[in-house]
Amino acid sequence: MEKGPKHAADGRPPLLLLPGTACDRRIFQPLIDRLGDYPVIVGDMTGGRTMPDLARSVLAAAPPVFLLAGFSLGGICALEMVAQMPHRVAKLALIDSTARPDLPANAEIRRRAVERARTMGMDTFIIDGWERLVAPVNIGDVGLREEIVAMARDCGPDNLETQAEAAIHRADSRPRLAAIGIPTLVLAGEHEQICPIEAQYEIANGIAGANLQLIANAGHFAPLENAEAVALHIDRWLKGA
Repeated sequence: MEKGPKHAADGRPPLLLLPGTACDRRIFQPLIDRLGDYPVIVGDMTGGRTMPDLARSVLAAAPPVFLLAGFSLGGICALEMVAQMPHRVAKLALIDSTARPDLPANAEIRRRAVERARTMGMDTFIIDGWERLVAPVNIGDVGLREEIVAMARDCGPDNLETQAEAAIHRADSRPRLAAIGIPTLVLAGEHEQICPIEAQYEIANGIAGANLQLIANAGHFAPLENAEAVALHIDRWLKGA
């Protein structure tokens, strides 16, 4: 967890950002750059091999009260954090994420991907599924692909394994959605294939008053594919009542 202020000088609670699998601060950098002076902390997503343990690890390092935004695996962790300590989270944003449990068949697929990354390199984790990760218009964007691959390389197979286990060992958060009573924003690329669009509607319909926005020209990596649109919605969420 990055060190950050408990509150801004003007009393604003910090925004805690949780990256997804094989990602780091770079997934949010275009957003951070557009938020001006808003206090931001990026969480450490390597602190547990189950989702409850990972959530406890992030909460232990977090400020007493904060706004919470999670991308992909980070969004799954965010839902677990809200379930564990709802009084500490003032607002919630879920970006290209899901409330669904992992399918039993996914365990073998995830562990096989980790082993392939160990033997063939971390590039395979991104390149093997590239056409499902981004919108059709972005498939040929070499710079985007290299940025995402660079994050995966820096993550490394050991952290990838830990994150894979956390993804496998997670709860079905759908029954818990109705208990969430804080302002919630749900964002997803309109071409999302990893956390399907139906899963976005499940979250938005399950949380009273949740605001769902689909991001044009974006797939799973919406924060990098269409940073302007993501930042626009996050800024409105931050400033809303």
